Amino acid sequence: TGNKNSDVKDVADVVIEYGVGEELVGYVTKGVSTLALFLDLFAITYSGKTEYLEELKKAVNLNEEMIEKATEFIELHYKEFSSMSWVYSCGAGANYGTALESALKMGETIHIPSCCYEIEEYIHGPNLQLTPQYNVIFFDGNDGASHRVEQVYKATRKVSERAYLISNNPGLADDDHVLSLSGTVSSELSPIVYLPFVQLLSFIISNDLHSIYQHPLLKEFKAIAAAKTENFVNYDGDD
Repeated sequence: TGNKNSDVKDVADVVIEYGVGEELVGYVTKGVSTLALFLDLFAITYSGKTEYLEELKKAVNLNEEMIEKATEFIELHYKEFSSMSWVYSCGAGANYGTALESALKMGETIHIPSCCYEIEEYIHGPNLQLTPQYNVIFFDGNDGASHRVEQVYKATRKVSERAYLISNNPGLADDDHVLSLSGTVSSELSPIVYLPFVQLLSFIISNDLHSIYQHPLLKEFKAIAAAKTENFVNYDGDD
């Protein structure tokens, strides 16, 4: 997303430089966050719905607040997060996407089995595996599914103390397994607010556990099924 001269330009009708700049960390978190923000701005501009700009600015400010609050939350539950063997991420609506990114990023960096489920999918089979050792992260989008997400979170806590809810429900303020911020945004924009939690959890735990290590045989895997094109070059010059 940061290189307008990459090979994908050869099969694209239009190439847009939207200012993401250089990705400075190996966890490539900047691209997904700025792309979501760009697409929101694109939609607002071309629809003429400029009244949504204030809501988007609020989401960006809460994104910064989440960085601080998420760091504190991870520290509070550090023993549990740093001893995960497997983890579920669950959400509904727009935050099914947040849960997908959560599962992908933790599996990619912490190197543990990491699954994503839509909230109703989760309670129709995957929940039957639950034991007190299971880790489950729920994302509440402040929408019509909020009550259900909260309900399933509380049910999961009856089995495992390793269940967590990212929400802004003031009624859950006394629950130290709930991470909430000072304000809310529309459900469609909540993934922008919640993404730093996913990124920081993946970074802090994988970095502390040195789990960014990859087995030597993965070189053979990549030689057969590469994730990058032959001409791909990192910013540090490595191909």
